[in-house]
Amino acid sequence: MSRWFAGLNPEQASVVAHERGPIAVLAGAGSGKTKTLVARIGRLIETGVDARRILAVTFSKKAADDMNAKIAEKGVRGARVGTWHSLCYQILRDDRTRYAEWQIDQKDRHKTIVKQAMGYKHVDWKDGDLGEVRRFLGWCKANLWGAESEEAREEARRRFPSAAPLALDVYRVVETLLEEAGLLTFDDMLVRAHEHLQDEPTRRRWAGRWLHVMQDEAQDANAAQVALADMLARDHRNYMIVGDPAQSIYGFRGSSPEYLTAFAEKWGARVVCMNRNYRCGADIVQAANGAIRPAAVRLPEDLRPELPIRGAVRLVGAADLDDEAQELAAHVEAHVEDRGAFADFCALFRTNAQSRAIEEALLSRKIPYVVIGGCIFYERKEVRDLLAYLRVAAGRDEDGEELRRCINAPFRYLGPKFVERVLEMARARRGAWTAIVQSAATQAGIQRRQLQSATEWCDMIRAAERAIQNDERPASVLGDIVRETGYLQWLERDQGEESIEDSHAANVRELVRVAGRFATVAELLDFVDANIEAAIRQRRADEQVDQVLLMSVHRSKGLEWPRVWVVGCNDGILPHAHGDPQEERRIFYVAVTRAKEELTLSYVGRLATKSGVRRVDPSPFLRDAGLLDSEPEAAE
Repeated sequence: MSRWFAGLNPEQASVVAHERGPIAVLAGAGSGKTKTLVARIGRLIETGVDARRILAVTFSKKAADDMNAKIAEKGVRGARVGTWHSLCYQILRDDRTRYAEWQIDQKDRHKTIVKQAMGYKHVDWKDGDLGEVRRFLGWCKANLWGAESEEAREEARRRFPSAAPLALDVYRVVETLLEEAGLLTFDDMLVRAHEHLQDEPTRRRWAGRWLHVMQDEAQDANAAQVALADMLARDHRNYMIVGDPAQSIYGFRGSSPEYLTAFAEKWGARVVCMNRNYRCGADIVQAANGAIRPAAVRLPEDLRPELPIRGAVRLVGAADLDDEAQELAAHVEAHVEDRGAFADFCALFRTNAQSRAIEEALLSRKIPYVVIGGCIFYERKEVRDLLAYLRVAAGRDEDGEELRRCINAPFRYLGPKFVERVLEMARARRGAWTAIVQSAATQAGIQRRQLQSATEWCDMIRAAERAIQNDERPASVLGDIVRETGYLQWLERDQGEESIEDSHAANVRELVRVAGRFATVAELLDFVDANIEAAIRQRRADEQVDQVLLMSVHRSKGLEWPRVWVVGCNDGILPHAHGDPQEERRIFYVAVTRAKEELTLSYVGRLATKSGVRRVDPSPFLRDAGLLDSEPEAAE
């Protein structure tokens, strides 16, 4: 028997033995899909296929690197394994298209270009939502809809009923500005490659390079990727897709599980279901099956646990977010005291704003941790902006760095030159920042709108100073600043919301919420400073691997840990109030299936909101998972 079949189960072996024609592999969580893909590549080469004629594409660079490493371990060389973006860029570069000379947008300059297009020099869309406009543009690119297409017009009317023409104008201007800048975005890599392959001889030449096309993570494919795969595979039809419809969680980027589920009918493909789970204990698999069973799209069969362990599934009820975080930290501490490792744990959350309480709880117990895919809560831009207002008003800004941070956030036409003038005057004479700013605003060369903005900023700082002197609670002071500055509205216009996961507004609301725990602004700032210092000390000391990981569920996809704790399993958080209900269920399923030995799902009884403290219900997914019939381990 070929070495490539060693250690494979019947379903995996069936996939590896498949030699020609289309095949859809529906591979559940922990079913060994990467192992199977690698074995099939090796087996094809063993049967005489030139390795250079095998193409494998996947969703992320990490997944591509992982597959390449596993192929290399098996002694296989020559197969082309990479992301869609790397493939499309190769097509543009090797054919010496003009896009090969463009600069790749590694630093997201696209965001600045969209802001310019929406600005007064171009479309002048004063109340446009930057985040929503970028989502519109990304959606159009993912679906290959140009600015003049009827589909783009319909989408603009759906998203911006009274401002659709403005959205389409922004689309056109952005295209022009990208052209002028010679900037190639990752979305445009796919779009431009697709355009390039519209030339039939060119398409045939590229399609002829490979005799087999394999697509991993097919549940995350968008229309552009589907079209590109069709261009490369339709001549020989040796096309294999691998994916799990229950793990499709990137709908906001234009992906859809329907592309995977419709593949068999469209291509007349053979279907293999790999539903044996080699990652999770049996009880964890049972919870996952229960949670995903009501989904509209899922594997045709339940996951089957193959590990000889039951695993543990814990349900924890907590009073509020801070209590929930303390429960988590205490559990980690007890595990380590019992000779476990910090690195055994990963804490997952639906939105990044939820990390704040966990970070504080871990720091309070000197538990090392790292936030994956972001910075610590109190170092996030919007949090630092608002704290800067408080520090200036509280007299905690001797060098002017806090002034520099908040005087032009929101934008007030008080740019770097004005700030340098203020700091130069401060070096010449001491005094309150409000007096120095007011004086600087009356100097020669200052525009009227700058004087007005400087006056408004000074009035706001003075109001905050009076509130602090009157011992007003910091949540009230912060709330006034957010309201008077229109900070949330400015964030929406200037920064945009990339996704529910990365919500700037949620971080602002969380800061105001945590401020409600303190009686004075001084106490709040002391607490924040102590947390930042502790986090800095920890970063310096923790060059070690042994630390708790904190990340969003989206970041966790494709990963696994011995012990996983999913916080915020509440209706309105997971599922999120603004998310697609079906995709929210799949997000929960992804979170559950990251755990190997122990899964903890926690929920809270109350949340502090801008309208006051309110009671919240546990996530309905907990009941589907069969967990709410049991009494939570800690509840109030």
